[in-house]
Amino acid sequence: MSADVAMVAGTSIPVVDFAGFASDDPARRAATAAALRAALERYGFLYLRHHGVPPAVLDALFAEARRFFALPLAAKQAATPAERGNTRGYGGVASQALEEGRPGDLKETFQAGPEPADIRPNAWPADLPGFREAVMAFHTTATAACNQLMRAIALGLGLPEDYFEPFHDHSDSTARLLHYPPLEAPPAPGQLRAGAHTDFGGINLLFNDGEGGLEIQLPDGAWLPTPALPGAAIVNTGDLLERWTNGQFRSSPHRVVNPSGPAAQRDRYSAVLFHSPNRDAVITCLEPCQSAARPPRFPPITAGDHMRARIEASRAHTY
Repeated sequence: MSADVAMVAGTSIPVVDFAGFASDDPARRAATAAALRAALERYGFLYLRHHGVPPAVLDALFAEARRFFALPLAAKQAATPAERGNTRGYGGVASQALEEGRPGDLKETFQAGPEPADIRPNAWPADLPGFREAVMAFHTTATAACNQLMRAIALGLGLPEDYFEPFHDHSDSTARLLHYPPLEAPPAPGQLRAGAHTDFGGINLLFNDGEGGLEIQLPDGAWLPTPALPGAAIVNTGDLLERWTNGQFRSSPHRVVNPSGPAAQRDRYSAVLFHSPNRDAVITCLEPCQSAARPPRFPPITAGDHMRARIEASRAHTY
């Protein structure tokens, strides 16, 4: 195992030190890209050290998230977009069911995209100074980190490092804050903090406050706990990157399970940058990921069409 790859106790998901990709040593850069590729092929998940999002940005983000989610419900609901189909702004508890057919998830969310927005403007809360700035600082730095991850993925696949840049030059990537309130009443049958699902887009960068609950599903169907690792982000593959690589990278199902005992009375917070291709980008099988013996598994689709279908399917129509 190289100096840029390690393991963490309690899980088999690898830890990749992304400082290797920032190195001037071509061999170390290639080794880091190869480790990233291997983890995404086997698990669809990895821990990433030296990810590029400053600790001060994350500290400010989580402080502002706690302030926002502590607001009265009416104040949070005021940060709901007026436009039909716009997912920016606030989403209430149980308004989304990530596992189709299940009760709504036991979480509330806030989402924001790049500014200035073209067709999906952000909806900000009133009278909460510092919140917008903290969210957009996270969006900017996490997007830059994901752009570097895509360069490493290109290198690992034998493509030019800048291959994916034209597919993300007007990306509508989303920063999402999540709050999982304490479980004050028994959940409905089958109701989780976040039901089993795959993520919709390209590559994602996740941070949480140290409370457990995230699990990923392995190819054999077993669920693997994925505890927080201080100082590291969690990276995972979304559906569009799985399609791009002809299934070579796994878009792994994952969920957030309900805690028990004292943990059930604690809040849980997390933040994620969903890094997606341009809405008009056509996702077709990459040349290095296909052959006569392994033809493309997925038909071409625009990123926007795929994302719209997945978002609509996740709406909790019964809650």
